Amino acid sequence: MEIRLPIFTHNYVLLCVSAVFVYASVFGVSAIDVYTPTEVLVENGTTATLSCSFKSREVISSLASVVWSFLPEGETGQPTSFFYYSGGKPFQGSLPQFKSRVEWAGDMNKKDVSIRVIQMQFKDNGTFSCDVKNPPDISGQVSIIKVRVVMKEALPQTSMAVIVGGVIGAVIGIIIIAVVTYLIIRRQEPSHEYEGCTSLESVSSQNTRVGKKAESSNDNSRCSSPSAPVQGPVIYAQLDHSGSKNSFHKMEPVVYADIRKN
Repeated sequence: MEIRLPIFTHNYVLLCVSAVFVYASVFGVSAIDVYTPTEVLVENGTTATLSCSFKSREVISSLASVVWSFLPEGETGQPTSFFYYSGGKPFQGSLPQFKSRVEWAGDMNKKDVSIRVIQMQFKDNGTFSCDVKNPPDISGQVSIIKVRVVMKEALPQTSMAVIVGGVIGAVIGIIIIAVVTYLIIRRQEPSHEYEGCTSLESVSSQNTRVGKKAESSNDNSRCSSPSAPVQGPVIYAQLDHSGSKNSFHKMEPVVYADIRKN
């Protein structure tokens, strides 16, 4: 892999690389895993975030480093480095195509080494490579991203019909849930039906006293309303109006049970 760096950082890079290999030779070498998405679609003229993360069995140290490289679409050979991160600081590469257009967007402590590329252009179509070293984890495969810069119309867009259908489906679902809940609550409510009275025997004792069986038109009847007032038995006396002075005859009282309903 070809690395092109500004002259003023050359000595610093050599020092870091030397330190990495010395550390690896002393403490041994182990593998490191690097992960990136397979393909990214980017709208022309927008900022793209190129995600990259890694997994290391070692504690992240100040010797950890990241190198981003680029190989234009249709070309073969080794990619050219255009950005790197080392010693806790980001550095721009010497590739003119990405000069002042790349920003560090990662967090080494979270094993995130992503970058942002400003104002993506059609000439940025190609393969971007992410390479991470965390001594003694320096052995591992470089992860690559296939980047395609396209016009806005070519980006996948959610159909308006799908959105409307989703909203309608959600509303119908809410209505069904509300109706079912209401029916369940109604079914669990206690019944308030009034049973009423079943029989009327309040005049039996008076019938026994006067020797005549009481007459009741609503005996063994049921009351239909809990608020209907119930009138007690009414006693009527029958008189003899034949005209004689001693014509008053004691008549046997007749007892009626008057039950009224509303």
